[in-house]
Amino acid sequence: MSQVEWALSIRQPWAELILQGRKTIELRTWETDYRGSFWLHAGKAVDLDLDRSFGTSDPPRGAFVGRTTLVDISPIDAQRWERWRGQHLDSGHYQPGLFAWHLSSAERLRQPVPAPGRLKLFKVDETLAQRLHAALA
Repeated sequence: MSQVEWALSIRQPWAELILQGRKTIELRTWETDYRGSFWLHAGKAVDLDLDRSFGTSDPPRGAFVGRTTLVDISPIDAQRWERWRGQHLDSGHYQPGLFAWHLSSAERLRQPVPAPGRLKLFKVDETLAQRLHAALA
């Protein structure tokens, strides 16, 4: 493999909202030194109430759906939580220990590519990476 490609599993409807450009901050309890492009994998978990609250109807699950770029990571305090609510879209209350993953340049695949996800950032093997590149719109 010439270059390592990374992926992150994100529950729906969050992955869909990132692809729509409505969600530009992903909330995580951990950070990484990595910055750059990564593939978006939509997890299998279903939360129909959350889907309905954002107007998403049966978004793809258990598949790669696109890619985005991790620009920066910032720790979140109560002020940032409120100031960035329109970017992270979480309607809940601030909780200490969260990080804002600032995302940009989301691209949707022409068709979802079914495959298992994993926890944390994970490496995409060369065969899957070729399939994902071929599926970019």
